Amino acid sequence: MDESEKGATSYELAEIERLIKDFKEKFEARTSDADDFLNISALALMWGELQNKTNNIYSDMVRKMMSEVDESDLIRKKNDNSSAKG
Repeated sequence: MDESEKGATSYELAEIERLIKDFKEKFEARTSDADDFLNISALALMWGELQNKTNNIYSDMVRKMMSEVDESDLIRKKNDNSSAKG
């Protein structure tokens, strides 16, 4: 993994951590205020937003990693290894 990939991964992990921290802060605020108490539907909405945002980050990260795989080089190496054995 080169330095730019490490930086991108660090950014993505920091963003996920930030989203979780925000969720926890909202949850704590909404469960400690009797006038603005978190109900089940609000909790479900907050949880759904957290899932969607983190899933998007994970999906983008995996798609980027997969797009950087040099399949032609792997196929060539596999064919070279197969030819050497046969």
